[in-house]
Amino acid sequence: MKEEIQRISRLVAEGKLSPEDGAELIEAFVASERGASSEKGGATPPPSPPKESKDPFKGLFENLEKGFGKVDWKEIGGQVEQGAKKGFEAIKAGIDDLAQGKVNFHLFSNEEKREVRLPLNVPADKRLRIENPCGDVKIIGRTESGSLLASAKLRGGSPEEAKARAQEYTAIVEESDTLVVIRQPDVPGLSVDLVVRLPEAAHVEVRTEAGDVDVSEHPAGVRISTRAGSATVRGAVGPVEVSADSGDVTLEDIESPSVTLETKSGDLALSRVRGNVNARTAAGSITVKDSFGKVVALETVSGDVALDLTEPVVGSVNVRTVSGDVNVDVPDGSDCRVSLSSLRGDVASTLTLEDEAVAEGRRTGRLGAGMGTLDVSAVTGDVGLRMRSTTAV
Repeated sequence: MKEEIQRISRLVAEGKLSPEDGAELIEAFVASERGASSEKGGATPPPSPPKESKDPFKGLFENLEKGFGKVDWKEIGGQVEQGAKKGFEAIKAGIDDLAQGKVNFHLFSNEEKREVRLPLNVPADKRLRIENPCGDVKIIGRTESGSLLASAKLRGGSPEEAKARAQEYTAIVEESDTLVVIRQPDVPGLSVDLVVRLPEAAHVEVRTEAGDVDVSEHPAGVRISTRAGSATVRGAVGPVEVSADSGDVTLEDIESPSVTLETKSGDLALSRVRGNVNARTAAGSITVKDSFGKVVALETVSGDVALDLTEPVVGSVNVRTVSGDVNVDVPDGSDCRVSLSSLRGDVASTLTLEDEAVAEGRRTGRLGAGMGTLDVSAVTGDVGLRMRSTTAV
C-alpha cells in the first residue's frame, strides 16, 4: 500500500490528480488494506510498548541558556516556522489548484447525502467520546433535550454504489458503564458533519483527523484532539485540553482549573479565561485577553505573544518566545519578582520596579513584596511590560 500512496502523492504534486481525489484514493487503499487484514483473522498482536516522547520545547529552551553568540536565532526562528507550516501550505496550494480547474479524474465523484437524527442520552456521570475522522463536530450544551444529527456524504464508484452506501449509513452509538461513544462506520469516501446537543454536563472528548470542532455553552470538561482543523470552545466550566497538528484554537468565557493548549502550526486566542493556562505553539501567535490565572505559561517558537491579565500577579507567569515580540499588561497591585530579557531585541517597562537592575537586553526588579514571579523572555524580538488600562477589553 505504501507504494500506491507514494504514486498518488506524485500525481497530486504533478497536477495530474486533484488533492480531493488523491485523498479519496488513499482512503480506498486504506479501507482495502483493513478489509484484507480482517479477513485473515487470527489473534490480534499485542500493542508495541510506547516510545519515550521527547519535548522539543524543553530541549530548545535549555539550549537557549548555554550561549548564543554563534547562532543566528532570527534565521532559526524562520526555519522553524517554515518547516511547521510546510505541510499545511501544500494542502492550501492543492485546494487553490482545484479551484482553478486543474485536471480532476472525478474518482468516486458519485455522491449521495443522508441525514440521521437520533435521540441521545449522556448522563452527567458518564463521559462522551466522539470519534469522527472526517467532518466537522459541533457540540451545544444546556439544551432542553439530547440529540445527535449526522449529515453524511458518501461517495462511490457508481451512482448505484453511492446510493447503496447512503441507504446503509447510520452513526454508531455505543454505551458502557462509564462511557458513551459516537463513531462512524468504516466506509470509504465517508465524510460526516455532527451536531450534538447535550442537556447535562458530561465530560466531552472529541477526536478527528480533518474537521473543525466547536463546543459551546457546555458546563463540563472538554478535550479535543485533531490533526487538521480549528478548535473553538466557548462557555465551558471544567478542564479544557486541546491538541492540534495544524489549526487555530479559540477559547472564550472559560471557567477552568486548568487549560492546556498545544499546536504545531496555528494561532492561540484566549478571551475571558479564568484558570491556570499552559499554552504552546511551534508556529503561531498567542493572544490572551481579559483573563487571569494564578499559573500562566505561554511558549511559542515563532510568533508574537500578547498577555492581558485582569488581576494582579501573585503566582507564576512565564512567557517565552524564540522569534517574536512579547507584550504583557498587568493591573496595579501585582506582587512578584520581575525578569524581562531579550537577546536580540529591546526591553522596556512603564512600571516602576523596586530594586531595579538594568543591563543590555535585561531588566529585573520586583512589584510589591515579590511573592510571585513574572518571567518574560525572547531571543529575537522586543519585550514590553505595561500597566493594564482600566478600559482594556
